[in-house]
Amino acid sequence: MVALCRKKLEEQGFKVLQASESPEALETCSRHSGPIHLLLTDLLLPPKRLQLAAGPSKFPRMHGVELMRRVVKMRPDIRVLLMSAHSDDVLKGYGIKRKEHWPFLRKPFNPDTLVRVVREVMAGPPIPPEVKGKGGSGEEEEEKKKKPDWYG
Repeated sequence: MVALCRKKLEEQGFKVLQASESPEALETCSRHSGPIHLLLTDLLLPPKRLQLAAGPSKFPRMHGVELMRRVVKMRPDIRVLLMSAHSDDVLKGYGIKRKEHWPFLRKPFNPDTLVRVVREVMAGPPIPPEVKGKGGSGEEEEEKKKKPDWYG
């Protein structure tokens, strides 16, 4: 899935920084010197593999919502697009609760839908206000009503 998304987005002129796991994504966001405009992540990331470490990891494994929160702390102006093939009920079973107004792409999706949704998210505000720890304003509520919650 990662390779297919990367290929389609690069064909459309996007520069893609790829990470196969959440620790790698955090490290990339931390070390990349240029801007990162969008985080595209699955809500349910691959299971942990055996890891041997001398101490706590600076870049631990986590689900997509926690990855989003940590990336937003590093890069407050980033836009986020979450995706999953699982229903909200299945995600809740893993302890993941998706906010209704977060940009979301339901899998499976076709490559053209991916490009369209990425462009829509890039044209919108950077991230949901509560991820930054701010309350919503009336203007933000009106803007949310204009945009669809689900794509695909």
